[in-house]
Amino acid sequence: MIMQMPPRAIVSSVQTSGKTSEEVAEVVNKYRSSAIQMMTNAGFKITDNVKVAVDPELPFMGYTMPQGKSFTIVVSGGAVGSEMLEGLLVHEMSHIYRIQTNHPSHNAEILEQAVERLGKKRIHSDYQQKIVHDLLNDIQDLYADDIAFQVFRTTRAPVLDRVTGFLQSMVTDKSVKSGDRMKDSWVNTSIMVHNARAVAQLARHRVEDKGDKADRANQRFLAQVSPGIAEKFDFFRKLLGNLREGITEDEYRGLLAEYLNQFLEAAERN
Repeated sequence: MIMQMPPRAIVSSVQTSGKTSEEVAEVVNKYRSSAIQMMTNAGFKITDNVKVAVDPELPFMGYTMPQGKSFTIVVSGGAVGSEMLEGLLVHEMSHIYRIQTNHPSHNAEILEQAVERLGKKRIHSDYQQKIVHDLLNDIQDLYADDIAFQVFRTTRAPVLDRVTGFLQSMVTDKSVKSGDRMKDSWVNTSIMVHNARAVAQLARHRVEDKGDKADRANQRFLAQVSPGIAEKFDFFRKLLGNLREGITEDEYRGLLAEYLNQFLEAAERN
């Protein structure tokens, strides 16, 4: 995940999962060095300065913040004690590699233009802005993970043993019903797209959906939402599953326009 804003609080002196601040720093530095070496060994050398900081209150695993020619990867306290820390750092460094190599998916100007084209009249609430941000981040994550999975497989990283369960867990099987019709439609449409991203990613990286767990969870979700939302699932699964590496900037602008317009068509139909 890429964040353009400064982190609200990054603390160097923390106690995480029972560890002292020195132990946390040792763990973080160990996996930072390991992830950089894994990237290099797989042919994706990180050329810019990369720091890793811990935010013990971060509610998700982590994000990357560009700072001029350097980057700070912020990880949660929970991630520090997780077996997925190395994989998380490789994922975030894959975002950095995309930025370094000027891939259209990580071009901030293109992303801003895509949001501006939607217009403030259609995207006016905080929850709508967050949903659009997360939708764009889904595509960035897929392009980052195209690199990360090459790194994992080249270096035979232990994270590969856990990736099936991780991707399956990304599929939500319950819809939202708060009573706010418009908000529920937006949120449920966004869940549908996120599910499509997870299912597409399983196929994209040749990860078996063991026991059809992801597919069955998604089918339970689709059965709970309106046909106008459910019928869009295959469109998003195919679009996200077939993202091309060599996409041009103009092609990417067109892809984002179709992606967001199809989302709005489903979200605002209900």
